[in-house]
Amino acid sequence: MVFALLGVHQNKIENVLSKIKSLGNKYVNKVHLVYGEYDIIAEIKAHNPETSTNILKTLRETDGVNTLKTYVVSDQLTDEGLSTLLPPEQQW
Repeated sequence: MVFALLGVHQNKIENVLSKIKSLGNKYVNKVHLVYGEYDIIAEIKAHNPETSTNILKTLRETDGVNTLKTYVVSDQLTDEGLSTLLPPEQQW
C-alpha cells in the first residue's frame, strides 16, 4: 500500500477526486479529505512497483494537483499488533 498526499488547487478538488474515483477500488482503498499542508490522502493498493508508479504518475499529472508526496507502507499493524507495542494506558 502507498499513501499519496496531494496538495490540490482549491477549485480543482472535484476534478482530482473524479480522477481518483476513475482508478476504481481495484487500485484505491480509501480517500480522505484533510486540512493542513495537503488536501487529499489516498490509500493506493500497490500490487507491484510498476502499477504503483503508473498510478502515482497519473495522479501527479492530474489537473489541479500541485504537490504529491508518497509513503510506501512497510508493515501494517492490526489492533493485536498495536497492543504489543503500546502500554495498556495508551491503547485506544
